[in-house]
Amino acid sequence: MLAELAARPLPPLSYEEPLGSPSLRRSVSRELLKSGIAADPASILITSGALQGLQLIALGLLPRGSTILLEKPSYLYSIHAFQSAGVKFSGLPMDQGGLLTGRIAAEALRTKAAMLYTIPSFHNPTGIVMDRERRQAVMKITGELGLPILEDGAYQELWLDSPPPPPLKALDREGRVLHLGTLSKAASPGLRIGWIVGPEPVIRRLADIKMQTDYGASSLSQLAAARWLDGGYHEEHLTVLRGKLRERREFMRQLLQAHFTELATWSIPAGGFYIWLSLHQPMPLRRLFTAALQAGLLLNTGDLYDRGDSRHLRLSYAYASPEELRCGLPALAGIIKQNINRQS
Repeated sequence: MLAELAARPLPPLSYEEPLGSPSLRRSVSRELLKSGIAADPASILITSGALQGLQLIALGLLPRGSTILLEKPSYLYSIHAFQSAGVKFSGLPMDQGGLLTGRIAAEALRTKAAMLYTIPSFHNPTGIVMDRERRQAVMKITGELGLPILEDGAYQELWLDSPPPPPLKALDREGRVLHLGTLSKAASPGLRIGWIVGPEPVIRRLADIKMQTDYGASSLSQLAAARWLDGGYHEEHLTVLRGKLRERREFMRQLLQAHFTELATWSIPAGGFYIWLSLHQPMPLRRLFTAALQAGLLLNTGDLYDRGDSRHLRLSYAYASPEELRCGLPALAGIIKQNINRQS
């Protein structure tokens, strides 16, 4: 695809419009429609990855000292942009159907929450998919409260068994949902292309803040991303990627079955990159992290996603090679056993 671009005369690579390249925003608009999100290009802001979208929202939309409701555990606990902006978190419990909606109203009123943040499809770190009925309940309850939603859709394309229910943004009739998307997970982390979809006045405000920080995402990256989407490369790549992720997921399942049955429980996710491992016994996760690091293993421990966690690990089957998984998981099981014996 890049060779194809190189064979053509390149347009002048000057600064793009504040919202981002018009051609890329049109491409993203067409891509979003496949998941049920009808978004005019004027309601889309191109960002340098979804992480910058989170940073812009923290800076531009949330007053200092305000509270966000979110699932607990949640990826957002590991992102410092919100904490540094003085935003507080109030965690809500989950089950295998996703965010439990019974506490939303009471917690929103108690904390005077400014927003609900959620990852409904292949939740990071648990891998849970919010079911269709739960999504409808979330929209109904937050609608009655007038509570805006920040929907993180970073993983929604990475289904392995069947597509997830439509995003919350596809159910939004009031303009209350900001939707984050990215090419970093499915296509290329180094491309640094993401987007925010929302009401045009909000998107323009966020664009103004973005222009004050970086004058816009890379013109060359935006050109490449538009060609990636329009040329059919993205759909072809997703088909191949899903096949490889299914193989990786099955390989990790076999390794966990062989080495972790007496140590932990887990669920096999229907998509995304991660397996959320629940240890039978709580233990000091910082100590486990240090012991693993000394053995050459880098862990994502549960306390990154829930400060009080003492029994979860987020394992990825997407990044490490099969050989690294084959060696690393038995080694990790041995380190966990040593920690259990030390506590006995």
